[in-house]
Amino acid sequence: REANAAGKLAVLLSIEGGELLSSDPENLSTAAKWGVRCINITWNHANALAGSHIEQPEKGLTPIGTAWIKECDRLNILTDVSHLSDRAFWDLVDITSNPVLATHSNSRAVCGHTRNLTDDMFRAICQTGGIAGLNLYIPFVGGDGSMDALIRHVDHFMELGGAKHLALGGDLDGCAALAGGMKGLEDLHMFWEALSAHGYDDATLEDIFYNNLLRVMEG
Repeated sequence: REANAAGKLAVLLSIEGGELLSSDPENLSTAAKWGVRCINITWNHANALAGSHIEQPEKGLTPIGTAWIKECDRLNILTDVSHLSDRAFWDLVDITSNPVLATHSNSRAVCGHTRNLTDDMFRAICQTGGIAGLNLYIPFVGGDGSMDALIRHVDHFMELGGAKHLALGGDLDGCAALAGGMKGLEDLHMFWEALSAHGYDDATLEDIFYNNLLRVMEG
């Protein structure tokens, strides 16, 4: 908030894949000192903590993974479940005391990709006070990759009570094509304008584009 008031950009550090910290809970305190606020347990590959959505998807949290989650909670590092196996997701929800983030995952009911969230997963995230970040990458949007296809994910999450639990997720690094003809951050106004034309008011859009994620990060 101070950065925005001063007309500056604010950046939060996150880590995608616990293997970047050697999957060792003892390394989390170092990450916390760096200012890391959020960590994905896995990327696309399974590691010593858990399985991923495509590699060893039957693998839940390991004993080390359980210790990892408890240490993250102690250090107030938020856990990101995007890329995680379904089984590990439910293992995590059972033990964490922090809001759960799925920073770049859409609705599996709308696009049946394993990177996306089932309705029950989204409801569980909402119950923790967490958020799901809308993924703009066409393979996770599905349909014809249009802006309307992306809006269908918003509509579905909102029907599940997601007004205060939906954010922007992007997944902008390394993606070949984004929904609705967007090319990057400079085109997010197109998404806002499409949602506005679809009937969402400014207060709701401000929550999705800014307030919801900020609330979790400040918590």
